[in-house]
Amino acid sequence: MPFKIDKNDPDYIEFENRLINKIIELINAGCTTFISGMATGFDIIAAECVLEAAELIRHTSVSLICAIPFIEQSKYYSALWKEKYNRLLQKCDNAILISDKYYKGCFMKRNIYMVDNSDIVLTFYDGKPGGTKNTVNYAERLGRKIINLNDENI
Repeated sequence: MPFKIDKNDPDYIEFENRLINKIIELINAGCTTFISGMATGFDIIAAECVLEAAELIRHTSVSLICAIPFIEQSKYYSALWKEKYNRLLQKCDNAILISDKYYKGCFMKRNIYMVDNSDIVLTFYDGKPGGTKNTVNYAERLGRKIINLNDENI
């Protein structure tokens, strides 16, 4: 993220508000199922915003699915991110476990699962090589609609 992830940071506040507004827009357009990969940063923030957006507009048919690449995904998360992760697991409608154990490629398998089960990919992609780039490229190959909030100058 190009700003501090801090509820007191004006850039973060603007980002979070725009993310919630985009999610509300998607819900109002008929999107009711959201999948999060549960990584620290955008994944967890977006999952929290899905729940917040659904509550704000009192939309009871929104569901959150947590796609977990392997059982111990949060093992090395900081206490704050681990708390957020565990809270989301308690509040989600379903958790999909990709693998019992870590293996090279389990994150990409999780990402493929998310794209395969989505019509729209909502991301915050900065153009750098890595898992997000690979996922966006995969989504493009499948013809998924991609909404990159980083393109919207957040």
